[in-house]
Amino acid sequence: MVLGSQRNENINQILGLVELAEDKSPTQRKFLYQKIGDFLIEEGETFSKAEKELMADILCRITSDVEKSIRAHFSRHIAKRTDIPQDLIIFLANDDFEIALPILRDCGLLEEPDLLEIIHTRSTQHQLAIAARSNISESVSRALSDTDKEEVCVELLNNHTANIPNDILEKLGEKSETIIAYQKPLLQRPFLPNHIAEKMYRWVSVALREYIANRFQVDPRILEVDIDERRATIKSISTDMDPSEKLVEKLHKAGELSAGFMLKSLRQGEIDLFELTFAKLIDMPRNQIQKILYSKNPELLAAACRILDMDKIVFATIFDLVCTVNLKFPKGKEERDNLVTFYSLLKSEAATRALANPEFISGNIRYYQAH
Repeated sequence: MVLGSQRNENINQILGLVELAEDKSPTQRKFLYQKIGDFLIEEGETFSKAEKELMADILCRITSDVEKSIRAHFSRHIAKRTDIPQDLIIFLANDDFEIALPILRDCGLLEEPDLLEIIHTRSTQHQLAIAARSNISESVSRALSDTDKEEVCVELLNNHTANIPNDILEKLGEKSETIIAYQKPLLQRPFLPNHIAEKMYRWVSVALREYIANRFQVDPRILEVDIDERRATIKSISTDMDPSEKLVEKLHKAGELSAGFMLKSLRQGEIDLFELTFAKLIDMPRNQIQKILYSKNPELLAAACRILDMDKIVFATIFDLVCTVNLKFPKGKEERDNLVTFYSLLKSEAATRALANPEFISGNIRYYQAH
């Protein structure tokens, strides 16, 4: 008897809600939205699944007439509930971002097809919220990566619970050569395959190179630059296809190519730009610069930098950075101090003559023998 009485009361309340829905005044719509919200949120209510679905349908129909703050308040209250009609959850997840955020971030009722649809049809903010969800699937991660939006991919990489397929990690690793924002979150991901970190070592900053060397089980010989491989790669690419070379040429013609730009390129792990800029500034073929950079004799680097008449502090910085790429250079403090002293004693004209001597470049003689 009690159940029957409760059922009749529920029916009467819903009929009253339906009648209210016919009134389009803003005040009544606001009251109706809040009333239905209370019915759905209150634990003590005993509405059936069908009755809740009917109320959810009313909410969806009147929502455009209700101000955002009320909808957002309701959305926050139901985001973690498991007894809310699926259609209402999907509807709110597709609403304006302020309303959708708690649903996209916290609601476990959203299924993979729902998330994929939202990624494909809604805003960047919606995509960012999905990228921050716990334990998103590989398919959802792939869809987020396919947006090709830097901020979305960074959010995804920073989500350590996200299941990201290795081929997506590899693709983002390749892009990290030019999109620096990907580098740190990629390298900090749990279980990142070693080969991705090894490849990234060639273009990341000094600090991240140290991080790779410390965190990943990487053979230092793998990280060493293979000159023959670099030459073969460069030879296989035409000048017209090399964007780094185009940039250096453009800056040079505009009179904006400088040692500062060269140092900045090296700091950022832009090795190609660094080599090309160095070669252009001292008017030397790039393959000669590579012999200097990847030789065993740091006197070559000192002589090349002296041609540009760099301050010894700048030279010391360049030497430290190049040491992370060229593992053949001596790393001890004493050797470094001696090299900086050697650099301070060099004269630009003498350094130019020394580098014109192929025997010095090839490592057959030392600097003092090159004149």
